[in-house]
Amino acid sequence: VKSKHEGVRYQCDLCEFKGSTKSNLHTHKMNKHEGVKYPCDQCDYKATQKGALTRHVKLKHEGIKYPCDLCDYRATNRGTLYNRVKSKHEGIRYPCDNCDYRATNSGTLYTHVKSKHEGVRYPCDQCKFKASTKSSLCTHKMSKHEGVKYPCDNCDYRATNRGSLSTHIKYKHDGVRHPCDECEFKASTKPNLHSH
Repeated sequence: VKSKHEGVRYQCDLCEFKGSTKSNLHTHKMNKHEGVKYPCDQCDYKATQKGALTRHVKLKHEGIKYPCDLCDYRATNRGTLYNRVKSKHEGIRYPCDNCDYRATNSGTLYTHVKSKHEGVRYPCDQCKFKASTKSSLCTHKMSKHEGVKYPCDNCDYRATNRGSLSTHIKYKHDGVRHPCDECEFKASTKPNLHSH
């Protein structure tokens, strides 16, 4: 009640972070400032929280997926499946008040507003790169400065992030194509279809 209705926040004494609970602040300090990691015993993955490690093991090593009842999509967690059904099948969109952009969820809209309209950027402390989101800064650092790569099991391709690897596998090895509604053309990616 205090954090939601009275605006009580717990300030980190080492950075600008403000937690909504003492536990939230403690987790932040352990993860960000004390470097606590929970390593996966089956691969090189390291989580910053026990729950994240549990989710990783279930999804990556135990193969647990959440199938969509309306299409062939399989989500890695219930929340992702829920958001996909809302955006893809029920057409729910979150419009930007500043432009024509329409997000598929409130978090994406928030990130859009911060990066596109408020100019929020996250600078890399090792080069001149500036990211529009914290996650893209993390991806940049891992791939460019820490040499983290995600190898394809089917060929010599090595992606700089999981999303790129997933896209590569889908289009190069699984044969996913996007057909044009007006001719016989089939694109390997949605952006290629739009360009066509």
